[in-house]
Amino acid sequence: MTRLFTPFTAGLIGWSVLRMPGSRLACGAEGGEAFAMTDDERTDEPRTPRRGLRGHVKAHAAPLTGVAIASLLGAAASFVFQILSARYLAPVDFGLLAAFLVIVNVAAIGSAALQNTVVVHTASSDPNAASDTRRGRRWPVDAVTIGLSGALVVCVLSPWLAQALDTGAWVLIVAAATVPFSFVFADAVGLLQGSGRVGAAIWWSTGTQVARVAAVLAVIAVGAGLGGVIGSVLATLILAAAGATWTARRIRRPSSGVFTVTGLVIITLTVAFTWLTGADVFFLRAAGPAELTGAYASVVVLVKGAFLLPSTLSLYLLPRFVRNRDNPKLLRLGVAVTLGASLATSVLMILVFAVAGQWLVPLLFGSAYTDAISLLIPISVAYMPWMAAQGMLIKMTSSASPAGAIFTVAVVIVQGAFFALVAPNVEAMLIGLFVLGVLLLSAFLVLDAMRTRRTVSRR
Repeated sequence: MTRLFTPFTAGLIGWSVLRMPGSRLACGAEGGEAFAMTDDERTDEPRTPRRGLRGHVKAHAAPLTGVAIASLLGAAASFVFQILSARYLAPVDFGLLAAFLVIVNVAAIGSAALQNTVVVHTASSDPNAASDTRRGRRWPVDAVTIGLSGALVVCVLSPWLAQALDTGAWVLIVAAATVPFSFVFADAVGLLQGSGRVGAAIWWSTGTQVARVAAVLAVIAVGAGLGGVIGSVLATLILAAAGATWTARRIRRPSSGVFTVTGLVIITLTVAFTWLTGADVFFLRAAGPAELTGAYASVVVLVKGAFLLPSTLSLYLLPRFVRNRDNPKLLRLGVAVTLGASLATSVLMILVFAVAGQWLVPLLFGSAYTDAISLLIPISVAYMPWMAAQGMLIKMTSSASPAGAIFTVAVVIVQGAFFALVAPNVEAMLIGLFVLGVLLLSAFLVLDAMRTRRTVSRR
């Protein structure tokens, strides 16, 4: 179990770290005017020069670099937590920790969907309009409701989950306790991101990962064992949820919540896309030998490290896309930058793996994973369109595109049927993964172009 869970769990944690923060900017009056701020808002966003690509780059390079640095630090801290835990715990105990983290990371997927919904609603609302806010609902009612419901589901299913994950019931009970705090934390970070508090949003999420590393070091120092490691995850999450909620306490809560058409569309997009970029490991684990699954999953962890770029752009661009829905010129620029940067990163990743893959895999995962070296290039190529599609997912989320959600769910169905048919044939799975990624990316581009034309026609 340990060898199968370790790389996959690391990838899921890395993903959950990166699905955070951004900021909100007001819409420019002209096609070339960018992202002006209102005078009565306290944000850490730059005032962009009125015209020219050079002005955009100059104004946004520094804050975007800050977001990237924070994201890198959070991803590194997550990886260090995995390494420290693996070296400290015995293989059996680490298997139990992996089972615990499976529940935590499933909750992270749902909380990321909630966060995106809160970002879009907050960035769309007028901060000065009393009618656009929930004056009587300062508490994160949606987050608490969904979180407690998720915890209840885990508790009810704990006997079956304990058998399926080969773990003890107490591990699942603690995992269930993390679910409500995960959603409350996501709600607070979404408010910060959508209202323009980009620094507070990103550093709360990154600080949580760094605090987790500090906590596990303390656990190792006192010899608290598996219970201490699991307890450190829960404790840091509780503190983070409380701190982020306090930081966001003065932000007006938008009138729209999760249980709206927009909210359901965003949740569908987020959850479906997350499944699409992780289903290959799931189906291979279900149908393939343990050694092949472990080798494949270890490469996926490395490849998904390159998803840091579209994830970072999502943190920074999502509220901007929401605020500038009716500014096609700026949106086209954002889409072009996202696609270009994502594809360039994919090519660079393939080149790095071609040159350094022989020693990179053994260095990071040990000599037992040498069989994974031959999978580096094929998996990297198969994930290329998905990296670009994740960049376009920012645009689909900002507009809460129902058609985008429908296409994404359709691809989920096709992918599931195809993988069930061909697994564990890795070559066929990778070809299907590449083709489906191209199809979904093409659908996103067509839908975006159609929406842009409608916007221009209205103007």
